[in-house]
Amino acid sequence: MKEKTNDKSKDKSKKRSKLNKKEQAKGIRGYTLLLIFIMCIVMALGCYAMLTSYSATIEEESAAIAQQYVESTSGNLKSSVDVYLGMARNLGETMKEGEYEDAEDFTIQLHRISKRESFGDIAFLRYYEEGVEYNVSDDSFNPELEAPVVTKMIEQGELGCAGVVADRQFSLAVVAYCVPIDDFEYADALIVFYPVSSVVSYAESLTDANYSNSRYTVICTPGGEVVRVLFKNSDYEIAEHANVFDALRPEFNSKSIVDDLQADFDVGASDRYMETVNGMTTIVSTAGVLDHGVSIFSIVGYYSSADIYPSGYFVIRAILGAMFVLFAMVFLVAIYSLIQHIRHKKLYEAAADTNSILGCNNKAKFEKVSTDILAKNPGTTFAVVVVDINHYEYFTDQLGFDTMLQSLRHLELIFSRTMQMSETYGYLDNGRFALLLHFRETSTLEERINMAVSLATQRGNSVSGNFALSLFGGIYTTDRAITDKVSKMIDLAVEAEKATKYQYDFGNFRYYNEMHHASAVQNDYIEVNMYKALENHDFKVFYQPKYNIQERRPDGCEALVRWYNPERDEYMQPGVFMPLFEANGFIMELDHYVFEQVCLYVEDAVMNGLPLFPISVNASRITATDRDFVKFYTETKQKHNIADGFFTIEFTESFAYEDYDMLREIVTELHRSGFKCSIDDFGSGFSSYNILKELPMDEIKLDQFFIKQGFSPERDVKVLTSIINLARELHMKVTQEGVEHSDQVDQLRQLGCQVVQGYYYSKPLSLTDYIGFLSNDKKI
Repeated sequence: MKEKTNDKSKDKSKKRSKLNKKEQAKGIRGYTLLLIFIMCIVMALGCYAMLTSYSATIEEESAAIAQQYVESTSGNLKSSVDVYLGMARNLGETMKEGEYEDAEDFTIQLHRISKRESFGDIAFLRYYEEGVEYNVSDDSFNPELEAPVVTKMIEQGELGCAGVVADRQFSLAVVAYCVPIDDFEYADALIVFYPVSSVVSYAESLTDANYSNSRYTVICTPGGEVVRVLFKNSDYEIAEHANVFDALRPEFNSKSIVDDLQADFDVGASDRYMETVNGMTTIVSTAGVLDHGVSIFSIVGYYSSADIYPSGYFVIRAILGAMFVLFAMVFLVAIYSLIQHIRHKKLYEAAADTNSILGCNNKAKFEKVSTDILAKNPGTTFAVVVVDINHYEYFTDQLGFDTMLQSLRHLELIFSRTMQMSETYGYLDNGRFALLLHFRETSTLEERINMAVSLATQRGNSVSGNFALSLFGGIYTTDRAITDKVSKMIDLAVEAEKATKYQYDFGNFRYYNEMHHASAVQNDYIEVNMYKALENHDFKVFYQPKYNIQERRPDGCEALVRWYNPERDEYMQPGVFMPLFEANGFIMELDHYVFEQVCLYVEDAVMNGLPLFPISVNASRITATDRDFVKFYTETKQKHNIADGFFTIEFTESFAYEDYDMLREIVTELHRSGFKCSIDDFGSGFSSYNILKELPMDEIKLDQFFIKQGFSPERDVKVLTSIINLARELHMKVTQEGVEHSDQVDQLRQLGCQVVQGYYYSKPLSLTDYIGFLSNDKKI
């Protein structure tokens, strides 16, 4: 007995020893993995610190190299500026040494001598005598039109370059040089103007800087205009006469970089800026060209640090690759074990996610599986389909649960057999199933649903003698996804199912259209904020220029409105809020506001002598049919002392053919009050010729439809020609909207159209930009 007991004790001891050894082995493996994990973290942190320091060194060296490139170019460009200064000085010395009979002979000789090749390709020149400026034809020139920096250098008697100026007399960008002539009878100073292109071209032949590492390298005026592209990578768009600040601004997250660059241009400073763009360090280097403290040109180089210093980045990539391999090897076993553990855990949890009666996924399991499928197939369009048994509770009460259970099991069998790969289904509750189906075309999806419904209803055509089985439901498709939560998709499909005010899309099923939801939310925002926006002047008036293509001059503009959101720093387009304003009547207050703002602009322009052309303003149907419509517009015009015939009121064609008699009375009254009238979007409706016949309009604006290509270009031209000729015979101005291409302008000019409006000449402009458009206009 004692021996047997001892043997059992020994066996137990051996088992305990083996268990302890296994536990110890597990503990050792655990500690080993933990130690390796800690070592990897330490190594990673050390490598990160090393790479960070090394990257910063590479970036600084790259920036220094980039700065050397542009400074080399700026030095060559300064030499070019000095060469032209020398030619201008030589011209002054030559003129001083000459002998002249009188002032007239001096101007003749000045004109002749300035044509010599040794003095360069002079654009034009003038001279000063006793505070009066003259051109070479001996005619006086208004000094107020001269650039202030030129006038200052003349007054101070300095020899030097006054920088790039835009000459108003000849509409030419030039580099101005001041050449004082002391103790000379006929002139105190010469002002010699060389074309910017000539000065820059001369500098190009001198430079030997390496541009091939840049995305582009350009020479700019102090205002940022690109006057020469020295190098341009094909992947980056920039051209002469573009603005370098506009080109760079979209590239950077920090607005201050371009602002600082502009400040450098103002004083001709040299600097460099670095910022990480798309994971790569980007460098902008600049170097200025100065003369007597005046900024003349700036060189801008746009670089990627990796292009300048590729070897350094190769080392970084090699280190990162080695680290990746190391970590992959260390964690491979641990990750595999973790994945296996998660899989077993999910399988265990799945057993609790099955409907105990039907043996299929319940709601929670359907949501989990569907979420996983959607995540693994981001490029596939899915539909969450909710299928309900019509009058389920009534059938259950009348026939009993066991009878209805047979129908549920029949449906579950149909759904299980129609599932394809990466699809799933589940039972929600109360006779309702949910399906996740993928599809490309809605017609295919509808065929599958119809097939399942047909199979379900073919079960003897009834559940029990007197009751036919009928299915209905809702569909939510992920191609219009509002949320990535499957539970929300189910709710929205049920919402579509219950939307009784909408017709079925097919059979007894409706698609959920989130546009209704989005529209409701957006409309609520608009109506809650519209009065506050009006009070805060968040409605901004834009001006889209019109251009007279026959006389090649501006012909006024159309006043348009945009809603500015200061919180988002963006504009809301009229198509979003105008329909709602027309529906709720707020459009009349907005029309009044726009007209008042336009009148304020016109009044200010008259007082300050700004260029000014007639303006068209839109009037909605609601505004125009108000009994005080003409009174308000007339009194507002008179309040701001605006002349008759300056404003044109535009009405839509749709308003015209709704009530010709009413609009005719309105137009007649407007004419008496000094307004002109126009029909907008002419040709978009069904009664266009009735408008020409019934309404005494001053202008018709042709819809863009007329210049869009139809099936026959010959027919297009004939239709457009007939409309233009007919309108002109009725003494109406013809304006074509939506003009975007030069060939459209040429054709319209040949057909006799007078005015065009569209992006070919200009997009809608802010007030400041519109005034600049008028001031800088050139005949096109």
